[in-house]
Amino acid sequence: MLTFNNGEYDEEFCEYKEYVWFSKQNKAKIRLQLDEIGFGTVYCLVQAITGPHPNEYENLVSEEIDSTEHGVTRGVRQTSCKCGWANKNNPRILGGKETKLNEFPWMVYLNVLFTTSGSKWLSNCGASVITARHVLTAAHCVVSRGIVTNPENVEIILAKHDAEKPTGRERSLSAEKIFVQDIYLQKGLSFHDIAMIFTKETIDFSTPFVGPACLEPTEYDLVNKHIVIMGWGLTENYVPSNFLRKARARVMDTAVCGGRGWDVCTVASPSSTCNGDSGGPLVWLDPETNRYSQVALVSRGSSADCKSGASVSTLVVYFYDWIQEIINATDPNVSTCHKV
Repeated sequence: MLTFNNGEYDEEFCEYKEYVWFSKQNKAKIRLQLDEIGFGTVYCLVQAITGPHPNEYENLVSEEIDSTEHGVTRGVRQTSCKCGWANKNNPRILGGKETKLNEFPWMVYLNVLFTTSGSKWLSNCGASVITARHVLTAAHCVVSRGIVTNPENVEIILAKHDAEKPTGRERSLSAEKIFVQDIYLQKGLSFHDIAMIFTKETIDFSTPFVGPACLEPTEYDLVNKHIVIMGWGLTENYVPSNFLRKARARVMDTAVCGGRGWDVCTVASPSSTCNGDSGGPLVWLDPETNRYSQVALVSRGSSADCKSGASVSTLVVYFYDWIQEIINATDPNVSTCHKV
């Protein structure tokens, strides 16, 4: 028998099912009583909440914010190299939301060719620039049936905004090497869905339209806070977006979504990550630098319709040491940027 004391009285339960309880005070008690031959287990998730919903992220009210200066003016702290800025000129309006041409200069459009059993198909993914020779994406963007695609099958397009019509700013690069963790190849999508691409050419940072996202060595505390998601993936009408789109998403406690230590769970309504957004960056505006730092990359959703449940992304800082090892092994003359 399971007994829950909400601070005022006891409630008793005998069934095997999921319960949601609210305490009447700032404390509660749970007691599990078994007979001599019985067995049972209780898994508990305890949260302090400020509203009627059991998950705190549902109680928080989203507010419209003025993002005009986000990533533009300098913050109180500097970064080790130039990173995470935003381009706010040349506004375009799409679906009632303002987007900008090359607003996020680290954003990458990937074309990946796969060949299996004599058939070929082209896949599109997002990615992000983190150094002048390295691009970060999801492992499932460059792996098919446990095999990493050949580097010559990957096209890296920088400064892309319109998926159908060039703006003249785009630059195409080739991949020299692709790095994926062994555990992903062995266990699949839910395990370490991250990949690094080492480019043949050096990425030109001489224009404001291309540059790296910042990358911090320590984890931000972002539970119940907003981060920015972006991509060319399917819209709410299940059609690919021609333009790079952005939306805000709230970070959930991984205990709520069943995530692991390398996961970041987000919820966004109505916009969410979907097919075609994979590998793209999720960034947070660091208030100390007023620069965008990449905290995650799109991995998978919890439902086929991309609307219900949480989206699960890969926590980049979990793999920070792995990222640095690859950089040092391939081109030690470049580095990621962080606040100082």
